[in-house]
Amino acid sequence: MALRGENMKKLSSAIALLLLICMLGGCGSPKAAKDPDMQTVADKVGAAIDISELSQVPDAYVENVMGIALDGYASRNTLISAVGTNINEYGIFLAKDADQAATIKAALDKYLEYRESVWMDEYLPDEKPKLDNAEVWTQGNYVMYAILGDSDRAAVKQAFQSCFEG
Repeated sequence: MALRGENMKKLSSAIALLLLICMLGGCGSPKAAKDPDMQTVADKVGAAIDISELSQVPDAYVENVMGIALDGYASRNTLISAVGTNINEYGIFLAKDADQAATIKAALDKYLEYRESVWMDEYLPDEKPKLDNAEVWTQGNYVMYAILGDSDRAAVKQAFQSCFEG
């Protein structure tokens, strides 16, 4: 009978220790942000708005107009209007590291400044606010820009940022 009581004490102690370890494991740093792949991010952002009139930006445009070398990122999904009735455009770049992400962000900021500087006010004047309110966002090694109307820009921003919520 004493052996049985001793086994119960050991079992109780083991359970208490296990519970303590589990509780301590719950403490600590908050959850790390997700690290999604490009396809997941591109799909989620693309589903947030109508992209039927957008097409992939050619490599030459990315390199020569945007100023981002083709080896300056791991992957990208950049879409631009395929019709002449709007200036809708957005792009998602995945950098290889934080330094490259900073370089991409700087290039995109410069690209948006360039787009503003060459804008002709008589060309689609109703589209100018899209360019005036264009934004660039970063999440980890991802950099995204958007030249879209207010509601579409808000939708893609929310979709982009939600990809990284832990």
